[in-house]
Amino acid sequence: MKLLEEIQALEFPAQLPEMLLAVHQRFDAPKVDDVAAAAAQALQNSGIMARMKAGDSVAVGVGSRGIANLPVIVRSVVDRLKASGMQPYVVPAMGSHGGATALGQIEMLAQLGVTEASIGVRIEATMEVKEIGRIPDGPPLCQGVDSMAADHTVLVSRIKPHTDFRSHLESGPSKMCVIGLGKQAGAIMMHAGGGTNFQRYLEPAARVYEQNTNFAGAICLIENAYDETAEIVGLTAAEVGMAREAELLEKAKSLMASLPFPEIDVLVLREIGKDISGTGMDTNIVSRLMIPRQPEHFGTIDVAVIAVLDLTEETHGNASGIGLANVTTARVVEKTDWTATYTNAVTSGIFGMFRSGVPITMADDRRALQVTMRGCACPAADARLVFINDTLAVDRLWVSPNLRQAVEEHPRLEIIEEVPLSFGPAGNMISPWQLD
Repeated sequence: MKLLEEIQALEFPAQLPEMLLAVHQRFDAPKVDDVAAAAAQALQNSGIMARMKAGDSVAVGVGSRGIANLPVIVRSVVDRLKASGMQPYVVPAMGSHGGATALGQIEMLAQLGVTEASIGVRIEATMEVKEIGRIPDGPPLCQGVDSMAADHTVLVSRIKPHTDFRSHLESGPSKMCVIGLGKQAGAIMMHAGGGTNFQRYLEPAARVYEQNTNFAGAICLIENAYDETAEIVGLTAAEVGMAREAELLEKAKSLMASLPFPEIDVLVLREIGKDISGTGMDTNIVSRLMIPRQPEHFGTIDVAVIAVLDLTEETHGNASGIGLANVTTARVVEKTDWTATYTNAVTSGIFGMFRSGVPITMADDRRALQVTMRGCACPAADARLVFINDTLAVDRLWVSPNLRQAVEEHPRLEIIEEVPLSFGPAGNMISPWQLD
């Protein structure tokens, strides 16, 4: 409340467009029709089960991200293992998430729809780990005793571009081995060196897990631009961290959603949150990294100024990634749980510390947008504005009228209607959000 009182009268008047164009963006989006059948087939045909025999126990590692169809896929993997005479159970494979506690990680799985009732087997969770080997000329690696107790371990892992670094291996089963199976110890070790650790260690780490543990392989998921399951592939432990995983990463990149303009002067996000991205907003979408010692040329577009107007309810006050914005609102700051935000930032090391600072904060949406216009380095009439709900929903955009020609010439874009840019008595935006 003190912040709001101090900035209540602060204003930097600037011209805003009166109207916006509501735009629909289409993507090429292959989609798996029968997700359960595809997951079972990937497990059966991949060779992952080649060394398993009836009666063997299998730990199925499941992470903390919002993967499409996750409960269905996990249940299908579990049922296929059961049908082959195995004794599967589920373990959390999510680093330090869930407050770095076993109970917190079980609760995170439940929020994703993965419960003992939904998957039909027990969930075992502990944060205790044991060392399983060392990367040559590198750090030691760990595995949680919950997965070590099984005869075999299988991961359910999405493959996608990472939000913090670029390499031939990014988010996928090789990373999930080190940080998922390695629990908080693995997360701390990898994040301590920033992107360099991931770039150097993921491939050799995969070989340690293949050779020194019960890791059998991973059911790998690729999603399309609408966050739907596009492909399900099984990789054996010997294939994880190798050319096949790298090829799947390139395919995932090709299917990603993107903003359709090469240059944007002002990008406005209605909200950010951990349920949207680990960084609050997907850095691959906004083309902004802000990590020392990593190239800033991270994406395909040039964005001058970013404004964030709110936090999602599901983020529970965790404002990780707010530092990627240039301007925000008082309600974002007042909703922020700084304990959760700073714990996340410090655990992420160099990844999080430069992204958790508070941007210029204004009392309401209207004043925040006026500040973005003052800071975008071009006359108000020429400023190219793009509004999105969040970085998961870029199939619906609202853009300033000066982008009309660019929209009409773009093969994926269609103008739906013109809508007013309007604000309520408190200065917060009414339209276009109410027309979504």
